[in-house]
Amino acid sequence: MRQQKLARCLALAATAAWVMPAGAQPAVPSPTPPATGATARPDAASLPDRSILPIPRPPFDGQIGESALDSRPDSHVPARAPAGAPNLLLFMGDDVGFAMSSTFGGPVPTPNMDRLAARGQVYNRFHTTAICSPSRAALLTGRNAHNAGVGYLSDIAAGFPGYGGRILPETATIARILRGNGYATAMFGKHHNVPTEERSAAGPFDSWPTGLGFDYFLGFPAGDSDQFSPILYRGTSRVDPDEGHGQMLDTRLADDILRWVHNQKAGAPDKPFLVYWAPGSTHAPHQAPADLIARFRGQFDQGWDRLRVETFRRQLAQGIVPKGTRLTARPGEIPAWDSLSPAQKAFAARTMEVAAAQLVFQDRQLGRVLDELQRMGQLDNTLIALVQGDNGASGEGGPAGTIDELRSMGRNDEDPAWLEANIDRLGGPLTYENYPAGFAWAMNTPLRWTKQYASMLGGIRNGLILSWPGHVAHPGTVCSEFGHLVDIAPTMLEAARVPVPRMVDGAVQKPMDGRSLLPSLSRCEADRPRTQYFEMTGKVGLYHDGWFLSGDDDRVAWKNLPPGGTHPVTHWALYDLAHDFSQSTDLAAKQPERLNEMMAVWQAEARRNGVFPLDHRQGPGRANPAAMFAGGGKHFDFWGKDVSVPALGRPMLFGRSFTLDADLVLDKPDASGVVVALGSHFGGWSLFLDRGHPAFVWAQSTDPREMARVRAAATLPAGATKLRLRFVSRGFGSGAEAILSSAGEELARVSLPSAILLPAGGGETLDVGRDLGVTVTDYATPHGNIEGDVPRVAVDFD
Repeated sequence: MRQQKLARCLALAATAAWVMPAGAQPAVPSPTPPATGATARPDAASLPDRSILPIPRPPFDGQIGESALDSRPDSHVPARAPAGAPNLLLFMGDDVGFAMSSTFGGPVPTPNMDRLAARGQVYNRFHTTAICSPSRAALLTGRNAHNAGVGYLSDIAAGFPGYGGRILPETATIARILRGNGYATAMFGKHHNVPTEERSAAGPFDSWPTGLGFDYFLGFPAGDSDQFSPILYRGTSRVDPDEGHGQMLDTRLADDILRWVHNQKAGAPDKPFLVYWAPGSTHAPHQAPADLIARFRGQFDQGWDRLRVETFRRQLAQGIVPKGTRLTARPGEIPAWDSLSPAQKAFAARTMEVAAAQLVFQDRQLGRVLDELQRMGQLDNTLIALVQGDNGASGEGGPAGTIDELRSMGRNDEDPAWLEANIDRLGGPLTYENYPAGFAWAMNTPLRWTKQYASMLGGIRNGLILSWPGHVAHPGTVCSEFGHLVDIAPTMLEAARVPVPRMVDGAVQKPMDGRSLLPSLSRCEADRPRTQYFEMTGKVGLYHDGWFLSGDDDRVAWKNLPPGGTHPVTHWALYDLAHDFSQSTDLAAKQPERLNEMMAVWQAEARRNGVFPLDHRQGPGRANPAAMFAGGGKHFDFWGKDVSVPALGRPMLFGRSFTLDADLVLDKPDASGVVVALGSHFGGWSLFLDRGHPAFVWAQSTDPREMARVRAAATLPAGATKLRLRFVSRGFGSGAEAILSSAGEELARVSLPSAILLPAGGGETLDVGRDLGVTVTDYATPHGNIEGDVPRVAVDFD
């Protein structure tokens, strides 16, 4: 056993990065930091070869005799980060529009972002990809999203090179590169780059943060998370549901960052860190502490039309937008505020109050981390890149807004009376809200449209703050140099004086598509030449040396095309962004030759990056219902009461008829708890025991008209027993029926309003013997833990 342990240790040591110690041969460059905007160029002979990761171990240079007393050990030591390498803090918000925070002229006070901007530099022409997963892939890899394999949401992968939903081995992340060069690396929050089928304990875990170069991860792998009852993972293991009880998600993430940094600096004080913090707010659900929501009461009663004008004036005064910028007009698909009824206005204004409170709460947590880094003496040695959002503000709530985002996505047919009845619940645990598209449009002032629009600046332009004390020539200023998410990785690697490797873990690397923004800290070049393509669900754009090509298909963000798809017409437009900051004036008719040239460049960039084939469908419209419901076999077994698998994985327990048989061992005749639960009360169902009585709840949403509930009159006995759920679907457009029985005797049945529901939120699971995350219903036991055992559940589809 001791020999095996020694062999494992030696094997691990053989894979480590090795260099000569400082006493034998200089292993790092001079500790003098590079000049602002310049790349350090130390003598190459003094450095390890960082172009291959792991850094190859040099040949053994010691001497081995028969006795250790007559031997000399190897002089090489594991590679360290270059001397003087700073800590790196990378922060990216979620669905925060260009004009939401006070830092960029918005109506929401963000004092901690403001103070970061005051000591750093603000970028008002920085760009994202228009939606979650691709933006995160571009940020982490420095490659265009399609080039990295993530051209769309990782939840809905497709069999084309640009749309596999997984970050490719040949596009190693900044975390993997820095870890291989002596950095400690940790990620906190949203990692929307794991395909749905890889989110269970079965793995594989290559696409999880710990498989992409992060030493440590606390967060969630889905597109959104409940702020009150999040489903979190530490590494790849699910966090105990009682951990952090009573704390909101953003607080828990900040707490864990501080804990990790404290321990990292205690264990290796001279080792720099990379912290990547992606809180997931202000993506739906908009949820926040009640006292912060109350703070904004009445502040948005003027509505989105006036709010946009007010924001625009502040932006002009702050220099966020240049003089001469035009405030673009409201799209016809978004209603005028004055056309709303008083009840509609009240509901809409409250949703905006909640979203504002959520951003303020996020900013508070940022302030806590900044304050602690300052107290530790680390802040001045930390390069901070704060990207305010991964795309524009989300208009997916539609014209009316929603209290159940996933249920309404693509439909927007919630009963107005039900929305208005929930006004005092907004921001709390009983709503999964997103504000109306009108407020999303206002949060993108002065730009056009919202999230999903790669063809419009409102979908792809987000605020950036770079802060690195001693390296910013003009702190507190606005830089109008073009930037993109692909620039962040090169920026941080240059600051760390680490090269882009040519090979990582045996995979030859693609060149990075971005370029460092460090030079702009000393000299901002607004007219610096640049070409950058954009594409999202068939909406396309191209920036080329100050000009912008827009190709739009007229699909609004809150509508989906059917799974069969269509071939919509693309409408092309041309804008001179060097003189038209807000994309207000189409010059295509006046400059047809330039339009054709730009279209040719876009085609070339699209082919180079794997953008084709274009798919104009959004969200569930891209899913293949036949494959979703028919794939993976007809029989499934679950062996134990502690099983959880992705709610939208296989088996998909809705939509088609099935029989579920559960073996139970109950502690007592009035036992309570879950047998099987899917999703949450925002979308899900639960088969459970209520003091011995078998019961079933179906919830398409929290609207009572979209719910069904039944409780058997009989009880199940203590000890070994069985319970059957028979789910009978009447078809996709019709309802269904649930029948409960035991030992061949029917106990209860209930008609369901639909055979289809969308388990919500994004990280919810199918649970056996418990109901984790947001529960489907209230239970007599914590988390619906069953009082007994569920040795086996068998599912058979018709």
